[in-house]
Amino acid sequence: MKQLGISLILAGFIGVLFLGSSAIAQASDDRLALKGYDPVAYFTEKRPMVGDPQYRHEWDGAVYRFASAKHLELFKVEPDRYLPQYNNWCAASVAKGEKVHGNPEWWLVVDGRLYLFGKPIGPGLMSKDPAAMKSQADENWPKVSRLPAPPVPDYMRGAGEPK
Repeated sequence: MKQLGISLILAGFIGVLFLGSSAIAQASDDRLALKGYDPVAYFTEKRPMVGDPQYRHEWDGAVYRFASAKHLELFKVEPDRYLPQYNNWCAASVAKGEKVHGNPEWWLVVDGRLYLFGKPIGPGLMSKDPAAMKSQADENWPKVSRLPAPPVPDYMRGAGEPK
């Protein structure tokens, strides 16, 4: 009976350690860029792909994930080529002088640059006149970049992200 009690205590201790390590892992996910999507895949695969946690790289305070070791190496060699414009914020919103979270599922590559959008209509808006939208967004970016970040909408949260 005494051994059962000790076994239960040890099992409880191990459980607490496991939960604690999970909480630490989630805390570091606050810096996860692109909701874990691979920034290189938009260029090489022409589609969004969720990155594998084993292929990760920290860049400019954010953690990026990649679908393969090859994508990770491409990013390390030339990160600026693959980074979303406007620091992951919605390009259409930046053009309007607003700060809205970009969604990695709503995107467009124009002139070799990745743009994210906050709504599915965004890529279509930019496609109509990419030069005008980019010009307006570039003009607004210094002001918009200083705005406080709005709360992350629930639909943009990944599994296990804090609210």
